[in-house]
Amino acid sequence: MSLKRNLDELVYETICQGFVGGTYTAGKRLDPAELSERYQVSKTPVIQALKRMAHERIVEITSGGKYIIPVATHQEIENVCQARLLFEKDALDVLCKTENPEIISILTSIEEKCRRYYESGCNDQYFMQDMYFHRKMVELAGNGCLSDLYHILINRYMVIRSTTGTALVHDPVACKEHGQMIRAIAGRDSETAKSVLENHIYKMEERLNEKLN
Repeated sequence: MSLKRNLDELVYETICQGFVGGTYTAGKRLDPAELSERYQVSKTPVIQALKRMAHERIVEITSGGKYIIPVATHQEIENVCQARLLFEKDALDVLCKTENPEIISILTSIEEKCRRYYESGCNDQYFMQDMYFHRKMVELAGNGCLSDLYHILINRYMVIRSTTGTALVHDPVACKEHGQMIRAIAGRDSETAKSVLENHIYKMEERLNEKLN
């Protein structure tokens, strides 16, 4: 049973990460047989992954049982970005009250990798590391329920970024903002940390909306 769960999880994560490299496009159908062949697994874990993605609204399922990659709307972009702010601001409030040098060390290590990937032009790896930074920030706040829900949310965000062609387009200021948030956390300055976060997410929301215009 454990092996099956691990395989289901691996296939799910693999399909989600496929969005980053531009493997899938908005409005395209995800065919279980095609995905099964591509990832060299049986159809069962692929179908389980697609059902989970449909439940999490990462993909849409038609009345005929077909899985379709959703086309982003301005309203969805606004909703997802607002939800990110709620989760991440809560995490920053907690982290700024927690005197734990290990948290700073973990986030700094991720931030340094982000910066190296950005400077070397490894845009896909930068994007994944960027997403990992935000996931880890929420995870380190210690609320497992919120962390699980945020994981679903950030996957939906990744799909929007990827299908609007912005996953591999990055802003040098955004890269620096990770470090600014870490310094604010270390200084227990939650207001500054949240202000940097707002700017970080609102700028991306603007860019996403511009892509739809």
